[in-house]
Amino acid sequence: MQARVRIVAALAAGCAVAIAMMAHDRARDTAWAVTASQIADARAHGKPGVEIAPGRFVAEPLPSEGAALLPVKWGLIGAVVAGAVLVGTRRRA
Repeated sequence: MQARVRIVAALAAGCAVAIAMMAHDRARDTAWAVTASQIADARAHGKPGVEIAPGRFVAEPLPSEGAALLPVKWGLIGAVVAGAVLVGTRRRA
């Protein structure tokens, strides 16, 4: 297989996996420790917000501790997949 085709295939696979991981994390609200829907549910039950500790309530969405690292995770997973495709499509002697 030509090098140009291998590189394009590797980049396409890496981007596809990174985008799929991003969509998966966003669908599960991984970036948020407390979501707006959780706060709305708590307010519907008469509470001022979501209780995160005894006596401590959160009234606004709260990002999770690892939210800033999610783009790094997506990029690294995409790079690993791209590398695997690049190695897997090499010409064997």
